[in-house]
Amino acid sequence: MDRKDRIKLLSDLIKINTVGGREEGTAKYLSRFLESYGIHGKTIEVEPGRFNLVAEIGDKTSPVIVFEGHQDVVDIGERSKWLHNPLGAEIVGDRMYGRGTSDMKSGLAAEIITMIELKQSGKPINGTVRLLATVGEESSTVNHMQGAQYFAKHGYLDDVSAAIVAEPSSEPLDWLTQDTPLNPFKFSKAQIRELVKENNSTEQYLLSFAHKGSITYETLAKGKTAHSSSPQLGINAIAPLIKAYDNEIKYFRTLHEKNAILGKTIPVVTKINGGDQLNSVPASASVYAKIRTIPEEPNDAIIDHLKRIISKNNQESEADLSFKLLGNKYPVVSDPNNKLIQLLRKHGEQQLQQKLPLGGYPGGTDAAEFVKVNPTITVAVFGPGNMTAHQVDEFVELENFERFIEIYKQTVNDYFDA
Repeated sequence: MDRKDRIKLLSDLIKINTVGGREEGTAKYLSRFLESYGIHGKTIEVEPGRFNLVAEIGDKTSPVIVFEGHQDVVDIGERSKWLHNPLGAEIVGDRMYGRGTSDMKSGLAAEIITMIELKQSGKPINGTVRLLATVGEESSTVNHMQGAQYFAKHGYLDDVSAAIVAEPSSEPLDWLTQDTPLNPFKFSKAQIRELVKENNSTEQYLLSFAHKGSITYETLAKGKTAHSSSPQLGINAIAPLIKAYDNEIKYFRTLHEKNAILGKTIPVVTKINGGDQLNSVPASASVYAKIRTIPEEPNDAIIDHLKRIISKNNQESEADLSFKLLGNKYPVVSDPNNKLIQLLRKHGEQQLQQKLPLGGYPGGTDAAEFVKVNPTITVAVFGPGNMTAHQVDEFVELENFERFIEIYKQTVNDYFDA
């Protein structure tokens, strides 16, 4: 494919609105696009109107590398704040603007173009490249990543050796010099000076082989309403909920393990509800929390302990307490010395003309569902996008978009040849 055709694919994807569960248009467009290059693209309806996409090239044997990307994007937000049409794919200089340009339609497009160009080269592929394009990664529902869950449940990861997740992977170079959370890898000052010295661009790319998991849950207390002048006739749901929550906090303080890459487990209470009006005893109350997890303190062990806390509190309370698991995403930690990681680093440094540090991705990805069913998968999070993801006037540098196509092609060829 020439540059014009590469950029047209990305432009077409940006112009398809995939906010809020509208992935059908993208899935069917990409299926037709792949078919036009002799690659069968199968669409799978995961939920009504929401379609995953799967495609393969190669000789159908092992090893299997997955190219993974989500089709959905976050909400556009307040349109008046955008200088560029969020669905217009406007190009100014070397930048294409629009929702999803960074997160992560540029990564998905780069993976698809890589597959097409590998097939066009005529060089035998001694293995399989499998595209998994998902729905629901950006969903605001608590149990999101429905597309990744479908692929995991239905065997699409069982034979996979490695996966490239093309999430946005760069940040402004000047962020690294700030002593703030914007430096997600927590580089030392000496490391930052070295990176800046070796980098002639405004962006610093980061190659990730790990990210935290997460647990999302609700603790619910049900009591009995009554007039506030006669509280003895009711059961106040708030008091036992506070006690249970206090016991949960005490438990969280015992979580001292630290992962060398990801750091410590981080619990955060995100929402509290309780009562209906000021002059009534509250019949129900709830607290929601999200815990960012590490392998050293496994998700399932934390969940079991929280359930025991609720069970014990029920023995001491008139109110009925319950624990509801809303999301359970596993942490991902791969071997940084794995062949896939090292090849991506080698070709990434050559193409991007900068040193590529290795570390942990600050957010989560669909790979959290993949490692549940196949914990041996090597996962690399590495894509052309940047930290304008989710922001007004999101953009991608087109030169970097094309550089990633070359990185992926060279990596796949070397992976199968080694």
